[in-house]
Amino acid sequence: MSELLQAGSGWALFGALLVWGLLPGLVLDVILRAYQQDDPRRRELRAELYAVPRWERPFWVFQQLEVALREEGYPFVSWWFRRWIWHRARLKSGVELNRSHPETFLIPSKEEKEEIQVGDHVKLMWQVRGLPGERMWVAVTSRAGDEFSGRLMNDPIFVYATFDERIRFTADHIIDYDRREDPESGTDGTDCSDEADAA
Repeated sequence: MSELLQAGSGWALFGALLVWGLLPGLVLDVILRAYQQDDPRRRELRAELYAVPRWERPFWVFQQLEVALREEGYPFVSWWFRRWIWHRARLKSGVELNRSHPETFLIPSKEEKEEIQVGDHVKLMWQVRGLPGERMWVAVTSRAGDEFSGRLMNDPIFVYATFDERIRFTADHIIDYDRREDPESGTDGTDCSDEADAA
């Protein structure tokens, strides 16, 4: 550091302050966000940073980046890849399935679908690339004509989604429904708390 001061290079001094002073702590803080809030490594790595000799800190921080990407980043990227590319899921039209198999695949009538309101549960069917399909319940949270939005009420088995995830769908996707006329006393029909139905 004294050599930089004697040289009188302002930019060199500024760069040294960034690389060995400011950036290691800031970059490490970003890296630690990859870990869960209750993960003890978050506190341990923050404390360890200042035990590392100053000249080694930039290299040590990049080593922690490699560990975080390998341990925390890969599972996320792998899940994302399966969800959106390899095993991408899409909602199937109950109307089309009923049209193809009118005697065996029954769906609610148009009049019944018109009565579905916020708070009711509806069953939807997903087709998953390379995997079995899946039928799951969704709690309706909003409706605008035949356009719906809801929250997933099951833990998926084949569909790469999460419990309580927001789902957008239309009346054509509904293959069954459960009216929630008295929320305090329980359901009015099918129990929607069971695990997802594999198609």
